[in-house]
Amino acid sequence: MKVAVVGGGIVGLFAAFHLERAGAEVTLYEEGKPGARSDHAAGIIEPANAYRTNTFAFLRRVWRFWRGGTCTFRSVDGRWLSASLRELERDLIPGADEVLREMARTSVAGYEELATQNNDFAYTLKGLLERYDHRTHFLEDRAVATSKGSIVPVEVREGEGWAGSLFYPSVGWVHTERFVQRMLRELTQTQIVRQRVDHVGLDGTLRMGGTTANFDSVVVSTGVTSRKLGLPLTGVKGYGWHVQSPMKVEVATIFVDRGIAVVPFENELKVTGGWDFDLSARLSHAPSILAAVKELLPVDRVLSFGDGSRPCTPDGLPIVGRKGRLIIANGGFRLGWSFAPALGKRAALLCTNQTQNDPFLSRYCGSLHAGPV
Repeated sequence: MKVAVVGGGIVGLFAAFHLERAGAEVTLYEEGKPGARSDHAAGIIEPANAYRTNTFAFLRRVWRFWRGGTCTFRSVDGRWLSASLRELERDLIPGADEVLREMARTSVAGYEELATQNNDFAYTLKGLLERYDHRTHFLEDRAVATSKGSIVPVEVREGEGWAGSLFYPSVGWVHTERFVQRMLRELTQTQIVRQRVDHVGLDGTLRMGGTTANFDSVVVSTGVTSRKLGLPLTGVKGYGWHVQSPMKVEVATIFVDRGIAVVPFENELKVTGGWDFDLSARLSHAPSILAAVKELLPVDRVLSFGDGSRPCTPDGLPIVGRKGRLIIANGGFRLGWSFAPALGKRAALLCTNQTQNDPFLSRYCGSLHAGPV
């Protein structure tokens, strides 16, 4: 079986990984550096803590980020906006919660398996701390977190100089850049082609540079640009820095009211932020986000910088489904890394006809059509 994977982000890498395991002949197409549009992320792995974006609670959070300076509104996809308004406060279809829980289990198991073989990507399971500046926001999120019971274990912490904190002991994190390199080492049989794909067909055809190639299946995981295939997706841009700081950080920490995350590694910190609704390639907001980071912790030196655009569906939850010979795996929003192993695995199963479309995960795939990516 010949399969093309279009897009070398974290989901595309996992799709190629599982297809190679299944014995498929895999060609991965990526115009830029594999992983470059994904590895800016914090790398916090918390799929069981997924939340929806089509809620008033999410809109209030975005409003707070905008007022605090970590969010901007420049451009959004029209289909995404229309669908988001239609689906505001709409419940998930029956069975969706269990599907998401199974995806969470698959994803965590995927990282743990690779770490057990060789933890060369700093997989750490010390928990996630969420800190709040405002008491009202803390109380709102505490009520939601504690209502989930044993599905997402949480410890409520008071004091410590903050309005309140929530600690999730079962959450881990990875060094995203090292993990991308690990995945590339795993893909021993996959042909990686550094070329732009101009057009994808439902019949398994790809057009690029004036040539056409035919495949039994095509997996598209190109992030926000997948909206050109008819999906209601918009981009929420984020930024990430590796920095050196004298501040000691013990566990991955999210400063919820500021939209900033800090993740510790042996000799550096990964700091991320930014909720920019922007479909352009502009990076003009990045300096403001870094300035907000420096209000939280001292920065001696900036080691590296990256950016990316989180693909967001109308409800903020991922898509993976098939139409014709085209499989889409996308839409993880702020939990793209958290769901990537499960999205890649399910895409591979669809390619090899070992599973069928799930009614929830494939909910937007009926609108898929041939087009550019």
